[in-house]
Amino acid sequence: MKEDVRQLLFHKLQKENCFWSYDMSKMKSISDESLIEHVLLYLDIEDINLLFPLFGYKKVKRVWLDRVAPQGAMFRPYKILYAWYYFGAKRPEAYVKSIETRHINRMMSL
Repeated sequence: MKEDVRQLLFHKLQKENCFWSYDMSKMKSISDESLIEHVLLYLDIEDINLLFPLFGYKKVKRVWLDRVAPQGAMFRPYKILYAWYYFGAKRPEAYVKSIETRHINRMMSL
């Protein structure tokens, strides 16, 4: 069942051409983290809702924090929505801004 859901999401991402930069002839699957990231960025709420029973709340949130939330302004409306709707942020705009700032500070200190 879980593998079926994972494959469904993977195929939806392929159909949306979300892997345009990947060599699809060598790609049979992607990591859980990449799948979660791409679903959060490119698919619909119904598909995002499938991530939580598939991977668990902690893993989805960790990927969101590490890979999605630090991304640029293009995805800001989605990041704010997810912070509020999925992760219970009381002040989602401030929460997302703090994640972005932390990420920038971390990158500057490398």
